[in-house]
Amino acid sequence: MARSFSGGRGGRGRGRGPAKKTTEESTKEEGIQLEGIVVENLPNQLFRIKLVETDQEVLAYLAGKMRRGWMRIMTGDKVTVEFSPYDMERCRIVYRHRG
Repeated sequence: MARSFSGGRGGRGRGRGPAKKTTEESTKEEGIQLEGIVVENLPNQLFRIKLVETDQEVLAYLAGKMRRGWMRIMTGDKVTVEFSPYDMERCRIVYRHRG
């Protein structure tokens, strides 16, 4: 009986090369974080946020970790939003400040 190169009984074998090292730059691009206040709750977990520094209103959605944690965002809450370097019209709510 001939033995396969993967070393096992069928299936795919593991690679023998060095483990791939990932850096923060290659896995995720850094976003721009700003403070804002929730002006309006919209359907489908969308929010209209007024930025503190520029008085500009932007559309924001809830980050995945905040969705899983059942974070409740209300009108008037102070939040930290993160903009993608590619789209400055929409942003992601990454933190809700207490108080």
